Amino acid sequence: MDKSERLLYIFTRLFNGKKLSKEELAQQLNVNVRSIQRDFSDINNFLYEDHEWEGLNARIVYENNIGRHRIRIDRYKFKNNRLLNLLFRMKNFTPNIHIDTYNLIRGLNSNSNLAEKFLSNTLLNQFTINHELTESTLIYKIQLAIQNKQIISLNDVDHQTYKVVPVYTRHFKNKYWITYIYQNKIYTQDLNSILDIHQFDEAFDENIFLQVPTVTMKFRSSIWEQIQRQFIVLNAQNNEAFIEAELIISKSECLHLAYEYPQEIILLKPDHYVEDFKNKIKSLFKHYHI
Repeated sequence: MDKSERLLYIFTRLFNGKKLSKEELAQQLNVNVRSIQRDFSDINNFLYEDHEWEGLNARIVYENNIGRHRIRIDRYKFKNNRLLNLLFRMKNFTPNIHIDTYNLIRGLNSNSNLAEKFLSNTLLNQFTINHELTESTLIYKIQLAIQNKQIISLNDVDHQTYKVVPVYTRHFKNKYWITYIYQNKIYTQDLNSILDIHQFDEAFDENIFLQVPTVTMKFRSSIWEQIQRQFIVLNAQNNEAFIEAELIISKSECLHLAYEYPQEIILLKPDHYVEDFKNKIKSLFKHYHI
């Protein structure tokens, strides 16, 4: 590798936010450490003299605590910082992003100025890149099947595969879940336990919802619109301050709703769900010796 190729190799990695060791570079590029130091000086001269970097005060600096070099910019001139704001917000709630998200942000960043590109690349490199199938991909497959009224097969982490009728997806208990019909019963499953989903050409008849055991609950009007958006409501009628409705919903979800919204929701049927909910409440009271 000649000097020009070596400079491009080093500059590309620095520009992408990498932190480099002179010793490791020397070994990788088959040169001595002094050659790498001269390359750093040449890049610094370029950053100082090139008009694209003018006014940014960019330079290669050494970080003593990790023993590596990186590019530092003291002044940022941003024309549009919405993408950077997005990255800062993402960093606040997740250390991981999927490779598709990574590539999307790199693509959106292609028309940004040098300062924006450099900082966004630096931020991107602080994430752990996930190459596995994501929950969003699974949700997309499920929602597409629901829209087309098509049966799907679930392949779970235990490598079991079963054909189901997808009903809806929801986010609760800090996880994404799929609710489906299997052998005329309602189930809810954490998407983290599903490896893949296959969509069949075989369609399902919506009359299948009439064959599934339902749950009857009472809702205050303040939460009723939210319930209608999320669940399949078979029957509903106004009853004083409440709306009494018959829903297609799994046991775990209806118990969670009744617990989460005790002032807005009352669980009525089936009786054994009501008893299980009462027992759950009683077990909580035991912790307080009531």
